[in-house]
Amino acid sequence: MWGSSPSDVWATTSSNWDVSISHFNGSQWTSYGVPGLIQPNGVYGFTSDYILIGAENGQIWRFDGNSWNLFAELTKDGRNDIVFNDIWGDSPDNFFAFGAYPDEYGYNNSVIAHFNNRTWIMFNTNELYGIVTDLYKNFSDNRIYLVVNGGRNLTDSTYVYEYTQEKYIKLYGNIWTKGLQADISLINNEVYFILGNEIAKRKNNQFQTILIVDNPNFYQRIWGRGSKDVFLLMTDGLAHFNGSDIQYLFHFTFGQATPWTQIFGAALFESEVFFLVDEPPTGLSLVYHGILK
Repeated sequence: MWGSSPSDVWATTSSNWDVSISHFNGSQWTSYGVPGLIQPNGVYGFTSDYILIGAENGQIWRFDGNSWNLFAELTKDGRNDIVFNDIWGDSPDNFFAFGAYPDEYGYNNSVIAHFNNRTWIMFNTNELYGIVTDLYKNFSDNRIYLVVNGGRNLTDSTYVYEYTQEKYIKLYGNIWTKGLQADISLINNEVYFILGNEIAKRKNNQFQTILIVDNPNFYQRIWGRGSKDVFLLMTDGLAHFNGSDIQYLFHFTFGQATPWTQIFGAALFESEVFFLVDEPPTGLSLVYHGILK
């Protein structure tokens, strides 16, 4: 999910092609499919007429304000069966597309492609194993951090890396299960690390704890607009940290069903927020819209 304003919000889903792209214009949602654009996994933009979608077959598509067009079709190691999980960057001339292509155990051959001054550079990711799910730059020191999910023999794991001088430094790793997962989030141009029940920032090559979440329902995913304005995914709903305490904003209808209802995207603005909720028991993708009053 991404938006330039509360009246220009985009969301993607890969479950049904004919409604795989959705747009909110401030009053209503419209959903549709784009011929040739298969499995849109992540949407990210810079302006209302420069929006990107990462898809399968190594494809990246761009919306120019009027229509979607194929922007790039990339390969790595001679493979074109890349699935781009998401896209992130700080300008139309400097962004990353990341994901993986498959091996015998799943999508474990990591891919990071960098678009820089109209040129694509494919990172050497031989050290990594798994799908690259998140990648951000910490603006204060220009360090890049990423999350890789993968595993052999059905043992899934999550690793957080710092990328520096063309090397990957492993900062954290654990098995991929509730309570132990890891993630990163970009909040006010700072990278926040979710390490089990700890939320931290990184300074002088050390983690600095921001918050310990003692609720066992914390599901290791956050979004925010500042250190005292953080939304937390729980297995049974969405909570908010205001700098002093954590309060639930809403509970999921199927909060503790298996597989759990999850939030896979958010678009945050000054007084409005949008959350993209996947509800496995019903097969629905829902959008929760909050307005600050």
